[in-house]
Amino acid sequence: MSSKPNKKPTPMIVTTKYSNYLVTDLETLKKSDGSQLKTDPVTALCRCGNSEHKPFCDGSHNDHGGLNEVKKEGGMPDKVKAYEGKDIIIYDNRGVCSFDASCTRLLPSVFKKDERPWIDPNGASVSEIIDTIEKCPSGALSYGIGSRRYQDLEREPAIQTRKDGPLEITGGILLKDDQGSQPESSEHYTLCRCGKSKNKPFCDGEHEDHEFKAD
Repeated sequence: MSSKPNKKPTPMIVTTKYSNYLVTDLETLKKSDGSQLKTDPVTALCRCGNSEHKPFCDGSHNDHGGLNEVKKEGGMPDKVKAYEGKDIIIYDNRGVCSFDASCTRLLPSVFKKDERPWIDPNGASVSEIIDTIEKCPSGALSYGIGSRRYQDLEREPAIQTRKDGPLEITGGILLKDDQGSQPESSEHYTLCRCGKSKNKPFCDGEHEDHEFKAD
């Protein structure tokens, strides 16, 4: 009688407002250039921006008064807005957006950086819109066709650093923190590692204004 293969445990990111990111059971951790980094059963990743060994935590937060990574006033509201077109609905949650600008760069006929409303769901073909939304790292963008909403992709669990930017999480890695934070997409989201986001633990693009450097 053959036995079933052991199922791999689901990786998890556990953090509190006073601690770094502790990642369990992660096999794939990559730098922005795609090179593989070593992981342990529990891997500590930096969230304050001060580590000399990014993306790993080296305890530097203790030399800067410790951590108090709470959400701050002035951040974008955690609210989903629907833009209904003839053939597709585009859903957007500015509250979890990392503002990497892939949408406005790749499909400016739909995602209009300096216009309001900033999304035109009739501005390109359905396939072009889907392809662009699937490149959104934060999960802020998703789409619906008919009565079904599409938010998740099918990928293996992985964390990859964005050069001078956040940690990009893919593959359904669970997130557990003491603020009850929930990503818009359970399959992919971005976590702040510069220490400046107003919507911690999620990235909100503050690394750009603070000229964060990593990788």
